[in-house]
Amino acid sequence: MCDTKILSQRGDTHISVCHKCQTYYIWQQSFVLTFTKNKFFDFLNITKSNGDELFFSTFPDGEFRLIMKTPYPDIVFSFDEEQWQNFRDALQESYYMNEFYGMLNN
Repeated sequence: MCDTKILSQRGDTHISVCHKCQTYYIWQQSFVLTFTKNKFFDFLNITKSNGDELFFSTFPDGEFRLIMKTPYPDIVFSFDEEQWQNFRDALQESYYMNEFYGMLNN
């Protein structure tokens, strides 16, 4: 892996970037997502939407969770309310921190 800089951390969500190769990482308990710069910002926009990618469902354990579809139909993420808030907050904060680091490097 690259030498990354942490952009944000909220709850179980950590977001980092390697400025050298422009790879973004989202670390979330049991998975790690990697993105190119453009794909990261596309993903950020999905989390901001209230469209078909996001809906709530009751799980077999009786818990009500948010379901987030991905561009890959076999991969779907679920979050309880606190996890979802932390996830969205971390993504938003990482966007601002990335912009800040970009201004420092220019």
